[in-house]
Amino acid sequence: MSAPLVVVAKDSAEHKRWKNVQWLYLAGFLLLTPLVLEPFEIGKMNRALIMGVAILAVNLVVGFNGMLALGHSAFMGIGAFVTASMVQDENWDYWQVLPIVLIVGFIMGVVIGLPALRVKGLYLALVTIAQAAVFPTLVNIDELGIAKRTGGPNGKGVSEEVLAPSYLEWLPGVDGARGGSAYRYWILVLMIGITLLLVTNYIRSRPGRAVLAIRDNEAGAAVYGVNLPVAKTMNFAISASLGSLAGLMWCLDKGFVAGQDFTFLLAIDLIIGLVLGGVGTIQGSIVGGLFVVWVNDLTKRISIPLGLYTLNGDGPLAKAIFGLILILFTFFAPGGIVSLARMVSSKLIQVVPLTPSGEPIEPLSNYDPGMESTRADAAMKLAVVPPVLLAIGWLLMAVNNLIVGVLAFGLRMTILMAPVAMLVGSNELKAHAAGNRADSVQGPANMARLLGAAGTLFVIVYAVQRFVLNY
Repeated sequence: MSAPLVVVAKDSAEHKRWKNVQWLYLAGFLLLTPLVLEPFEIGKMNRALIMGVAILAVNLVVGFNGMLALGHSAFMGIGAFVTASMVQDENWDYWQVLPIVLIVGFIMGVVIGLPALRVKGLYLALVTIAQAAVFPTLVNIDELGIAKRTGGPNGKGVSEEVLAPSYLEWLPGVDGARGGSAYRYWILVLMIGITLLLVTNYIRSRPGRAVLAIRDNEAGAAVYGVNLPVAKTMNFAISASLGSLAGLMWCLDKGFVAGQDFTFLLAIDLIIGLVLGGVGTIQGSIVGGLFVVWVNDLTKRISIPLGLYTLNGDGPLAKAIFGLILILFTFFAPGGIVSLARMVSSKLIQVVPLTPSGEPIEPLSNYDPGMESTRADAAMKLAVVPPVLLAIGWLLMAVNNLIVGVLAFGLRMTILMAPVAMLVGSNELKAHAAGNRADSVQGPANMARLLGAAGTLFVIVYAVQRFVLNY
């Protein structure tokens, strides 16, 4: 499938339909998560979302500014301990602490950033590694009264429970056994939504474009008038503030913080999530958080017999499984999961940019294969294969094996390609009616549209059924 199945003009009606399908899938995922998952699984999802915000903070410095900073676990710890201290010792509410945490994180970013950003490359990495390594020790110091605020080696617990008020019990999953975890999930989703909106606007703003210019060509950015020290320091401070926000979210979800939670190993997980999700992409930060938490947990529960030795999550080589996954991603998706998804998407749909006057830079007819089109055949394959894989996945669910279960889940998810087959089939029939396709495309296009519509209806009905049964 070398040529894309669909070519649309940016912001056209058809392009908006494709984007609406993506938003519909995202909404379905968010709504069903607190209803389908068990309480302990919702807790893992909450941690994945928190890690996504922390990875986004790292991304602002590493991905968007091109500097190698590895110490954001310390900023997470600062935000978490400030939150725990203010809520537990001063009886503040979490929402009251939020601006304080952001300000403290920003100030710490400026304090650390001013000297740290005078060095570059591996030297900056060493400085920030030292920052991450020393933080768990600093919170245990008694002389300055720090241990009193942080709880020292025993950590700091927060007695205030995060419970849904009566007027929010209508939220999916909140009124039931999942109550507390589900309510915290919705709080985190709200905070992440606002954060992503703000970060997106920041990257598109003048200061954000200055940061990108520094990453692409530091000397060129300076020539064009970018104040390098100010731009770097402010970006580092905003990143630290975002890392502190992740710490607040950590405290809000767990209700307990300790120095052992924010060691250099956490900083390594943030970098792994950044690389696997996609460096320099906002969506990749959230995807990386999901990957680090869920795949790490998955590898701990895998058991693979190797004759004299069984490779499992309790054995000394447990991390070998996770390491193998990282190596495979390095070879097959070097740009991260988001880059891989974009590559696959480009095989399905090509979006033609617009000129300042609002017209496509090239006429869409230039992309039309005409009578030689094989799009209908490809659409029919997209319509036929997912239901078959869905059936196989459902049969594999009966096998009591973790790896087989993951495979079954992946096979069942292929049914989400049904709307693509339906839309492509409809487009080919329109092209045939306009005289741009041979008569031979009618059969495959009709089949693709029919099966694609049936698959789309199945996805909608199944999602609604799960929602109604669990709500």
